[in-house]
Order: sequence, then structure tokens, then C-alpha cells
Amino acid sequence: MKVHVSYGPLVQQVLNKFNGKGSSGREWHVKGLAHITGGGFVDNIPRVLPTNCDVILRKTSWPELPIFKLIRENGGVAEAELYQVFNMGIGMVLIVSQSKADDILQFARSRKHNGWLIGEVTRGKGIVRLI
Repeated sequence: MKVHVSYGPLVQQVLNKFNGKGSSGREWHVKGLAHITGGGFVDNIPRVLPTNCDVILRKTSWPELPIFKLIRENGGVAEAELYQVFNMGIGMVLIVSQSKADDILQFARSRKHNGWLIGEVTRGKGIVRLI
């Protein structure tokens, strides 16, 4: 068991660095934030999406923590339920401009936070699809 990670300081730093004034006026590279708590990806991410957008998450884009394998195998919990109920090791999702995704990821990593590019925003109906 570990103490819960506080994302507050990192989120403030990311917003200050990447949502500032640019040569063309105000640039907003962080488009949305979702704390992945009860409800997992399926319930939390749609709360910050426009209704005409979906998010496609690539399940193999980050390492699965051993606890989730244990829950799946010993608890008989279906994989779909794991992604709906648990965070699968991803505590916070930032939806950002594609042009700044790598920069924001490197910024977070430089501050000792794990991070991965786990998906993309597409046209849709406000849902999360896991592939």
C-alpha cells in the first residue's frame, strides 16, 4: 500500500507552462483533466469531453500493475469491468493538444511522475473506447 499521489502540484505546473500566452494570443494546450477514480476511464473521461468527441485508449500503451492481474485471475473480474471500476494504474488523464503531447509528457516525467501517451480524441458521441 502506498500513499495516494497528489497530482495538484504537477497539474498547476503544467497549466502554468502550457496554457500561457503565445504569439497568437492565449494558447490552451491542456484541454481537459480527468482524475481516474471510481468509475474508471469509462465514467470519468466523458465528463470532460465535448459531446461530439470520443477517446480511444490503447490498453497496451502502459504497463499493467500486478495487482490488476491478481484481481482478474483470482477474483474472476472481467477485463471490461477492471477498466470501468479501477484506474488500471493511471490516476490522472490529461487531454492535450497533439502538438504539445510529447512536451507535456517529458515535462511530467522530468518532475518524477510516470506518464504515457495512452490514446487519442476522435469524433464521436462522448464515449471512451478501449482497444
